[in-house]
Amino acid sequence: MAAPIDESVLNALRGVTTTQTRLPKPLLIKIYVASLKHEFNQERRMLLELVGPELQSLYDDRQIELEFVDMHFGTGPLEVNQLERDPYLLEDYLHEIDICHAHTKSVFFLALIGDGIGRLPVPIQLDEDIFAALLADAQIAADGKALLERWYDPSQSPKSNSDQAVRVLKQDYRLLPLDDWLAESQQLQKTIDQSLLRLVQSGAKGDLLQRIQQLRRTQIEHEVQRAMGLSSEKILAVFRERAASSSNKDVEASERLRKIKDELTMNLSTDNHTTLVVPGSVSGSEAIDPDNEDHESYLSKFKNKVTDKLRLLIEAHITNDPDVIKGRKKTVQEIFHEHATHLRILREHIESSALIESRVPAQLRQNLMTNFRNGSRHAPYFICGSDGSGKSAIISHLYGQVTSWFSSTRVHRVIRFAKASPRSAYNLELLRVICQQISIIFNIPEGYLPKDASFDPLYISNWFQNLLRRVEDMNNDVLFLFIDDLHLLNPLDCDIVTALSWLPTSLPWNVQIICSSTTPVEQLKFTPMQRDRFRSAEYQFDLNLGEYATRLKKPPQCIPQDVADVSFQIYVEQQFDALEWHYGKQAVGSLAAYITCSEYGLSETELLELLMPTEDPESFIDTKNGSFSFSSFKKIHREMDKLLLLHDKIMSGKVLIQWRHNYCASVAKRRYTDVQRTRQLHIELANLFFPQEDEEESTLENESTKSETKSVISLKELLPASSSSTLSISHKDKEREKDNVSAGRKSSSTHHNDDTSTFYNPIAADVSYSMRHVEESWHHLMRSDDTTRFKQIAVCNFDFLLAAVQTVSISYLRCLIEHVRCYILDRDIELIYYTIRKSSDVLTRDPMQLGSQLISWLRPIAEHDDDDNSLLSMTVRSATAWCDGYAVPLLVPLTGWLPAPLPSQIRTMTVSGTGVIRAVCLAPSKQHLILATNSGEVQQWHIMSNSLEHIFKGHTAAVTCLLVAPPQPESELLLTGSEDSTVLVWHVSQRQRRAHINAHTGAITGVAAGVNNTLIISSSDDATIAITELASGKLIHRISHHRGPVTGILVAGACDVLISGSHDKTICVWNLENFALLNTMQMTSPVLRIDISWNSVFLLALCDDNALYVRTLATGKELHTLKGHKSKIRTMSIGKDSQRCVVGCEDTRALIYDMHSGKLVRSMPPNPGPVTATYAMDNDDFLITVGGNKITFYSFRNEELYVNPYSRNPRRKRSLKKHSQAQRSPSTTLPPITCFDLSRDSQQMAIASGRSVHLMRINTPEFQCTLDGHSGVVNCLKFAPNGEFLTTGSEDRLVQVWSLAAGEITNTFKAHAAPVIKVVVLMDSLRVISTDRDSLLLVWMADSGNLLQTIQGPYKNLAVTNNMRFACSTNGDNTMKIWSLTQEDEKYSVSHSDEITCFEISADSMHIITGSRDMSLKIWQSTGGKLSQVLVGHSDAVTCVAVSVTNKTQVISGSKDMNLIIWDLLTGEEVHTLAGHLGPVIGVKVSADGSTAVSGSDDKTLIVWETKRGLALTSLQMHVPFTHFDISLEVSRVLVQLVDSYNLPVICLHNTPAQYVKLPIYSGPAKDVDDLRPQGPKRQMKRLLKKEVSLDTYTWQKKYGHLTSSVMMAQVDERLKRRFSVSASMEEISKIAETKTGTSQANLGPEQAALAQSQHFDQLEALWNKRSPPRRRHNAGLSRQTSLVEDRLESSDDDEYQDERAATAHSSRTSSRSSLQQQQQY
Repeated sequence: MAAPIDESVLNALRGVTTTQTRLPKPLLIKIYVASLKHEFNQERRMLLELVGPELQSLYDDRQIELEFVDMHFGTGPLEVNQLERDPYLLEDYLHEIDICHAHTKSVFFLALIGDGIGRLPVPIQLDEDIFAALLADAQIAADGKALLERWYDPSQSPKSNSDQAVRVLKQDYRLLPLDDWLAESQQLQKTIDQSLLRLVQSGAKGDLLQRIQQLRRTQIEHEVQRAMGLSSEKILAVFRERAASSSNKDVEASERLRKIKDELTMNLSTDNHTTLVVPGSVSGSEAIDPDNEDHESYLSKFKNKVTDKLRLLIEAHITNDPDVIKGRKKTVQEIFHEHATHLRILREHIESSALIESRVPAQLRQNLMTNFRNGSRHAPYFICGSDGSGKSAIISHLYGQVTSWFSSTRVHRVIRFAKASPRSAYNLELLRVICQQISIIFNIPEGYLPKDASFDPLYISNWFQNLLRRVEDMNNDVLFLFIDDLHLLNPLDCDIVTALSWLPTSLPWNVQIICSSTTPVEQLKFTPMQRDRFRSAEYQFDLNLGEYATRLKKPPQCIPQDVADVSFQIYVEQQFDALEWHYGKQAVGSLAAYITCSEYGLSETELLELLMPTEDPESFIDTKNGSFSFSSFKKIHREMDKLLLLHDKIMSGKVLIQWRHNYCASVAKRRYTDVQRTRQLHIELANLFFPQEDEEESTLENESTKSETKSVISLKELLPASSSSTLSISHKDKEREKDNVSAGRKSSSTHHNDDTSTFYNPIAADVSYSMRHVEESWHHLMRSDDTTRFKQIAVCNFDFLLAAVQTVSISYLRCLIEHVRCYILDRDIELIYYTIRKSSDVLTRDPMQLGSQLISWLRPIAEHDDDDNSLLSMTVRSATAWCDGYAVPLLVPLTGWLPAPLPSQIRTMTVSGTGVIRAVCLAPSKQHLILATNSGEVQQWHIMSNSLEHIFKGHTAAVTCLLVAPPQPESELLLTGSEDSTVLVWHVSQRQRRAHINAHTGAITGVAAGVNNTLIISSSDDATIAITELASGKLIHRISHHRGPVTGILVAGACDVLISGSHDKTICVWNLENFALLNTMQMTSPVLRIDISWNSVFLLALCDDNALYVRTLATGKELHTLKGHKSKIRTMSIGKDSQRCVVGCEDTRALIYDMHSGKLVRSMPPNPGPVTATYAMDNDDFLITVGGNKITFYSFRNEELYVNPYSRNPRRKRSLKKHSQAQRSPSTTLPPITCFDLSRDSQQMAIASGRSVHLMRINTPEFQCTLDGHSGVVNCLKFAPNGEFLTTGSEDRLVQVWSLAAGEITNTFKAHAAPVIKVVVLMDSLRVISTDRDSLLLVWMADSGNLLQTIQGPYKNLAVTNNMRFACSTNGDNTMKIWSLTQEDEKYSVSHSDEITCFEISADSMHIITGSRDMSLKIWQSTGGKLSQVLVGHSDAVTCVAVSVTNKTQVISGSKDMNLIIWDLLTGEEVHTLAGHLGPVIGVKVSADGSTAVSGSDDKTLIVWETKRGLALTSLQMHVPFTHFDISLEVSRVLVQLVDSYNLPVICLHNTPAQYVKLPIYSGPAKDVDDLRPQGPKRQMKRLLKKEVSLDTYTWQKKYGHLTSSVMMAQVDERLKRRFSVSASMEEISKIAETKTGTSQANLGPEQAALAQSQHFDQLEALWNKRSPPRRRHNAGLSRQTSLVEDRLESSDDDEYQDERAATAHSSRTSSRSSLQQQQQY
């Protein structure tokens, strides 16, 4: 671990906490505003409307919520104080100051002190002696004394600190009319105030004076006193003074005001108080008027000053706050925050001390300690009981007691309250967090996140078991795991076997799990083995039984107090009744309903946004009307908290209000909600998080955001519910929203590792996703029945998915979508779900791959969609845009290669009691199935929950047919026909019967709706068709044309024609306007069923001969007879693509036919019984088949048709109406890719697929053309280094040279007698080397095909040095051959002790690096083949090696040991070991500059590495195996060859760290075949003559020394120094040379003379070798003749160098021509 964990955090995670333990506070700055109501009205508005939003915008990126609490808001006219209406509110106000101090991160109290201190509030209690003194006051009138006696009663429970009795203000005033009580209240206040003043003036002393002074304190004095008692550092005081001196009549009040100011000034630092002066000449306490210029200037100063002061104070307080600063250990921080949420709930239970008596703890301790002492394995312990039976109290009691049970053993405690937070609501997430907490507690480093970690259910379950085994070995530790309310965990499909199967049946001796549940253990979702194990009385404690009955402390509010057995249920009902009486049923019902509908609770600001009107701050908000002001809300909130109904929960940095007991939620649900009301509540809550706006406003807003550059904000700033003021309507101003919405995505990328960062949403531009959206909001969107909006904003929105992964985890996102799938069946959601599910492993390790994974899986599907603006297309575009804005390296796919992630079978339903289901259709909601049963009932089932929701009753016999009419506005019609000869019409959502049609005498065989659902058409066994008007129910027309039972009718919606089939072997087409017969089709046997395609083109008929006939609907022409079924057909239907039809057979199988080709496409799996009904959902999203009592949903979208990646128009959309699919074909027709190559400039790639070669540009990526010329499969291809041509080798034994400019074959090399395996083009782009299966290596000219060299040797792997001097080849055995391209007899062989698996040649052609299965790498000198270095460090076979162009000392190798090593070539030392793959490394490539490497592995991943530091930068999971990959020079593109695939993925490395390096330029020799041939071997020449003369040094100097006297011998070509024997005719030959050169010797310089001599000896040598001498390049002189430009040039010198080189080449050509002319002359 890089950094140690804070000890207090570690102790808290272990369960060791004290009252001093610092748990994370909410990210909240809650400021209580204390002021006089009438005096600071404008200032308070300024705070709420301007200061709040401005400050909020500063802290949104840190997710800190700013809130001003103004108790005067919504309390009516300025002259009436709320305390005058309800004196008891003062306690709530002071309590709110305590709450602000407890929760705030900074300033909690803002005092606005002006000209006065206000009036005395009516005391809620008076000490008896003071009350007597008031009555004894002679100056109080009789009616004043009567008021005192009337409203103050002796108290039974004194609240005073003194021992004497007190008088308490009666609360009967709530029964009086408000105005009446207000008058009495003001009179009472005035009487008490004046009398107390007289008591002070009369000389009261000591304790009495102190108590009187306390009573005389005004509201502002009380508030300041309470705040000063809490903290002076977090208070801001603003003193307002007037420029004009005021003559205050009340001297005593002025003195008290001065004391308040002095106290604040003395105790606060200068940063915490300020004074503002109101200019103007008006004296007195004139109200601030914004229209007054002086006052306006003052308000502006007030706003600026307060904003600056608060900002500075807040910054000072949060700068070093650990909750705001993200720690280095994000995992520890996440687990600690989650654990703290549950510890706070635990504290509440412990502080309530509810448990009085129970036998459970003692018995459980006895059983537990027995197992512990014996060291025996055991099962978890279960405490079961009904609501209010004391389960949580016992769990909390045990949590506190277990540490005392063990004397010398360390006890670690982990507690979870199920469903208290998102991380404890699902089995998968609960277990993940517990596993990570256990790992932290016991310091198991790999436990934080193991290298192979996967937040997959099976992995996490095994992880948990492994951790428990690790704990078992720790002899001095005991682990307790407490889980309260186990039954509340959401059971999801992703849970293995059953929801709670992860709970061990056999725990180690030192691990104890204690759970509680309302549901009995037998009914929990356990496996049978778990159930048997947990049933034992040793592990189960049932609180409902008398033996373990628990006695709890009775709340003081319980009525009646003297009844001992008042149940918890009765108590809750009583409290709701009392609250309704006090606040009104409407207000209590609204508050309770919102809290009940919330998933994890709502914050105070969210509730106030829903419950508090903000139109007029000075209006009076009455709870009797169902609304709350802040003051009344605080009162009911505190009261319900005292009544043990509500509690505050701190979760994810928010203070959330939630029911304390689950039973309270069930009571509130029963009392205040129904189905419709619940749906409406969820809509309101959804709108709270995602406000809906008018189209025009949102358009304006979107336009205005284009110029904004602020950082992305949280929704708090958009909504009053979360903004800096919950009390001001101005937060709904569109202008402010415009200012607050971010226009860009770049800003969010700076927080990509910050779990509180917010995310920009391109679909809903006014939404930025915060933790609350991820945890709470989606629940309400889902339950608001607006699936489209839910998908757009939440579950199919990339930004939402990203927020969920980054702020919580991939396992939470998986649980979230699983939760959604319990309610909604939708193809888009299924695709997202299976994408996330298949990517769980990689997203566990690298959450930033989310965008790449979505693009990988969904891009091919998005390209299928007919609509470019489809939801998935927008998701892919949004993910791509996010990747574009990402600030660090990221691998992003540019092309698709993965199949659709959906499995074939999506879901299965099992129904019972239906009999044979003859027909099935989808309800308008798309989430319900409607079934036709044998009993005459029409049943409506919810698909995802497999539950029966409604039965439409009306038929008396079996239902034979049903139809949901085509959707019309306000029309959800269901038509059902039965054997009882009646047709019923239903409204589906209202579940009402609309019509009863009795127009037949036989069983109904078919129903249809026509002419916009105004006509109901039915067919019957009575051979007639009845047309009935829906509105009136009258029979309009009867068709009696058929001479046999009519077996089916259909209406073609596109043209309003009616089609009918009958036993009389005819199918008729009718006009619905005049009921005229349009066409009759004669069939060969009675027609049993008919169906028409969605586009009204095809007619499908099932006849009595069990044959299926496909005809055209317009003409009746027969197209196909579908064959392939082997049993009787029971049902059939045509898909919405108008191409495929589905038939259900007696043999329990459903078959899919292609009506275009007439072929059987697919046979579905068997069912429990004959397939009696089939149905294709809209857009062919799913296919529904009914067999027996099993209903199966299959993925049915036509994914078999794909877009050809090598077509001119790859994005052309699918159109099944067209028969020609030239650019598409089934996936089996394209052959897999055999090889590919990347051009040297990294601009083009060539892909060999079958006999064709496809050229593509890789940057776009864009298809260019296809090269067809081979008659066999292309095995190899290679670009020429100059980029002018491409060579391809094939099984047809040919090597073809293609001109890339013309796209034509320029040369075909036919010298191979076996299939060509490898082809390499040399750096001069003139010569080609090709190998074949006969181990023949041929060197030949690319333009002419002239053979230069033939070599027998290894052929499977081939490479050539850049200087074109050597070629290397191996067959994968333990040897490699190095042979010279310039000298025929220069060959070397190098070897390893095991097979050579890879080799690479350095860019400078100096070294060859080989890797072997012997786990080593060897570095050989290319010249001489000498071994210069051995690299040993891998623990398994070396599989790949790579070198860079510029860094000559760097070598990177990969191995089967799953690691890569970066080596220093010179020293042989390991520089870095790169560990990250989970499988053998199969390939590595390095950028030209050597800074970046890319590796691929059998684990199907690509990883990008920074070589300097040895760090992984990014990775991409490919999900399919690949064999080979290549990269562009600067790694901007990665090309991957998959196993047996026709796709070649192009991956973009966004923000690549590598720099572009211009490759060295290699100059080729003249295009002369003979000049390019290698030199012959050195051998002894034949002696033709007897006399021999040795051409020794003496002879040379004597005959030719005068020519070369000025030339250094070292400069003469080596060939001039060779010794060979010649005959006596040497003299004559020399004389010939002398005559040729004698005339020109005077003109030749030393170099030219040496060249001439060299040419002469070549001629001599050629005489003996009997071949023509090579033509020498006359221009070369004696300068170095090498084709490799050795010097590495800086890119800045390239252009200059090219110019110089071009000039040199030109002069060389000129020199060559002149020399040739001179030679010809001589």
